[in-house]
Amino acid sequence: MKHSVQEYLDTPADKTLFGVERHIQRFKGALFLLGIVLPLILFFVLVDNINNISFLTAERAFLWSLRTYAEPMIGEIADEVSTLVTVISICILAYLMYLRMWRVAFFWLVAIGGAAILGSLIKTVIQRTRPDLWLAVFPHTSFGFPSGHATQSMAIALASVILLRGKNWAPMAVAAGVGFVLLVGASRMYLGYHYPTDILAGWMLSFAWVTAVAMLFNARYLTIKAR
Repeated sequence: MKHSVQEYLDTPADKTLFGVERHIQRFKGALFLLGIVLPLILFFVLVDNINNISFLTAERAFLWSLRTYAEPMIGEIADEVSTLVTVISICILAYLMYLRMWRVAFFWLVAIGGAAILGSLIKTVIQRTRPDLWLAVFPHTSFGFPSGHATQSMAIALASVILLRGKNWAPMAVAAGVGFVLLVGASRMYLGYHYPTDILAGWMLSFAWVTAVAMLFNARYLTIKAR
């Protein structure tokens, strides 16, 4: 008897193309524009405005407003949320490898790892300093634009939605992904590690990257099949 995953990989590609995937195949141009071009445009708009005094003043005021809710317990939770980004990405990769879904695992590695590497490279190019509002409490030693945690959290959420498309509980995955991305972004700002534009830039960059990677992979491999 063939392993269920092997049976899946032997299935003709068109049988794995459910309704939503057929639409994706038909409207790749729209997907390219909405999933890659538009996020990149928004990313470069943010890049162009990171030194805008009005933007910076509003961002600093927003960060200070978050400190009105400062509590030791909230800070500890925010730290744990940040740690979850790495833990979740590694656990999902390990699970895919356990299922021996090598191509899906490779997609995950390229999507998540590539987003992290791309974000780090852009940080070194732009070299935007992190907020210094409470630097004595949270000393910063690296650049902040775009936020690495925001980039990776969006990559995890979007890649997960892509892999779980067509499942009955896919809407729950979307809701969980949105909540996760927002929670990570809020935690990084609460801790004073990033300006709001750092977070938004990370989301836009990651969205464009993961969408581009997904379009390069054969659709038949980009789904998780229950064992």
